[in-house]
Amino acid sequence: MSVRRIIGLLFAMLGGWLFWGGAATVNLLVNRGSSLSDALMQPPTSLVRLVAASLILLGGLAILAGKGVGRWVTLGGVLVFTLLAGLMVLSGADPILWTDEAVISGVLWALFVGLAVMKRS
Repeated sequence: MSVRRIIGLLFAMLGGWLFWGGAATVNLLVNRGSSLSDALMQPPTSLVRLVAASLILLGGLAILAGKGVGRWVTLGGVLVFTLLAGLMVLSGADPILWTDEAVISGVLWALFVGLAVMKRS
């Protein structure tokens, strides 16, 4: 397995894990009596996280399959996830709420840079 495909696998695994975390949070809020629209949009962090995680997951799977468009889809997901962390910081949220997103954004950027500098075979 090439390094590019290993990075694609890591992106797919991280994207799946992030999506599961976002979906579990939305499910918890809905089970506690919130409507689905409130769980996703009040504030919209859950929706943004699910969109970013979906893009990262799909991009990782495309990279794993050897498709060239996968890196661009993944980049879109990394940008959206970084935007999520940045907006949480700028909104004045407590650091306990955004520290995980900031660290995960750093890991995603490190993986993407690794993917970008790898020679395509």
